[in-house]
Parts: sequence; C-alpha cells; structure tokens
Amino acid sequence: MKKIIVIGCGISGLSSAILLRRQGHQVHIVAERLPPQTTSDKAAAFWSPYYINDDRAAGWAIESYYEYKKWAYDRRSGVRLTELHRFGRGDDFGHAAWFRAIPEGIMRPLSERDLPCAYDFGWALTVPLIETQLFMPYLMEQFLGLGGTIEVRRIEQLNSLQNDGDLVVNCSGLAARQLADDELVKPVKGQIVMLDMQLPLPILLDEQEPTYLVQRSDGLLVGGTREEGVYTETTDEPALQDILRRAAVLQPQVMQARRLTQWAGLRPWRPHVRVERSGNLIHNYGHGGSGFTLAWGCAREVVRLAEEW
Repeated sequence: MKKIIVIGCGISGLSSAILLRRQGHQVHIVAERLPPQTTSDKAAAFWSPYYINDDRAAGWAIESYYEYKKWAYDRRSGVRLTELHRFGRGDDFGHAAWFRAIPEGIMRPLSERDLPCAYDFGWALTVPLIETQLFMPYLMEQFLGLGGTIEVRRIEQLNSLQNDGDLVVNCSGLAARQLADDELVKPVKGQIVMLDMQLPLPILLDEQEPTYLVQRSDGLLVGGTREEGVYTETTDEPALQDILRRAAVLQPQVMQARRLTQWAGLRPWRPHVRVERSGNLIHNYGHGGSGFTLAWGCAREVVRLAEEW
C-alpha cells in the first residue's frame, strides 16, 4: 500500500483517486476547488472523443466507455446511455481519429432523411451521458465511502507535496501550466446556454463548429464555442446568440425557448495528453474537451504507473 496525494478534484482527479483507492492505496485529494465548483462541473459531459491527437487516446476512450456503462446501472450516478447523432459536412475534421475510438458494434450510419439540412452524412451511436450536477457529487460520495480523504487547499508548487506521500498524482488541469511549468497547456474557452426545454431528443452534435444539444433532466444544454488562448470565464451575448442560431439548424425550437442560465468554462487543452511518471510524480492532465471521455482510461494508466513504481 502506498500513500498517494492526488492534486485536483475534477473528473481526472476523482477517477484517478477512486481507482487507486480500489487498489488498496491510501489516497488523499488536495484541491483548491471541489464540486460543484470545478471545470468538470461545467461540461456538457457526453462520451465523444473531441480534439485529441494522442495515439493512446482511442484505448483510453474505449476503456472509459465501458466504465460509464457500469456506472449507468446505478440511477443515483446521473449516468445513462442515450443515442448520439453526429453530423458532418465534406471533409469532417477529426473524422478518422473519432472512428478509431468508437467501440465495435455501437455505431450505424444515418439515412439521408435523418440528416438536418446542409449536412452530408451522419452517424448514430449509443453513448454515456453524464449529468455532472449528479455525477460529480456522487463520485465524491463514492471516494469518501472507500475511505479516501479530501482537503481544500491551494497548491503553489508541486514539490511542496512530494514529502507528504509516496507518490503525487497531478490532475490539476489548466493549473498544470504553472504547477508543472508546462507552456503546452492552453485554455480553450467554451460557452453553454441552458434552456427550459424537455424534448425526446438524442444528443445532436456537429463537432466542426462545435454545436451540440444535450437533453439533461434539468434542462437542454446548447453549446458551444472553441476559443483558444482565452482566459476569461465570462459569457458574451453575441457568442450565445450565435450558439442558438447554429443549434436552430439542428432543432428549430431552441429559438423560442426560455433561457434558464448560461456559463463558460476553460478546457485544459494540450497537443498531447500528458499521462506519465517522473520520479514520484505522476502527471494526468491536458485532456481538453475530452476529460470525461478519457477519464477512466487515463485513471487506469495512473494506477499502472503507480503500481510499477
């Protein structure tokens, strides 16, 4: 049994901490923010590989897919399986990489009559939808129930923790830019509108824009934006109006719906996800907009690296 400190309490930190604790390690999370205040809580959070270039990512995504299927058996988790329709035009950016991460047998092409106007093709597949307002506190409960501990504290330097345990797992997201002195980590801002709508919709996705509609129990999430290098977490009305305009191509009713709220978050993007060990420090960050999609596969890699040390 090792004493392990995990930095961060978003989806990467919690998934790593839970799997490490299941292996019998003593695990303590240290984080400046806990759910519902993390970046992960702001995610639309449906399983779909998004802007990832790492050769290992397809395997991580598939591992995560099957882990969410297990969570979906517990209604309290906020995870359920639903249909996703992904639409594209012409030479769909990221198309090949997306295909590599799809588990065998879960996808079918959409017929022409099922395509919204202006789209050339589409695919339907069954994917996990993770309602973060339910799943994140549920994971906290699971971790604490396993005997894990949590401390709210701002970390200024990684080496300040390296004498507190046998291993430190860095799941600090965007903060890794400073903590790990990693200038490859960059913010990619995303904005979301929540509408007062309950429709019998699959998840609708145009990844090129990106535009998506996600029906949750508390409202319809409509996104989004991909604003690279932007550090502000505020929304702006022109961007929100553009989101709704694009979404109306997929579902015209959104233009008449009452707006409940809106928010923005900063995805911690890196050209290649960093999951590796350096001495008694394991890094797990840089997942961009695929944090939930990759979380459990990356967490298993963290466990493997910890067991090898």
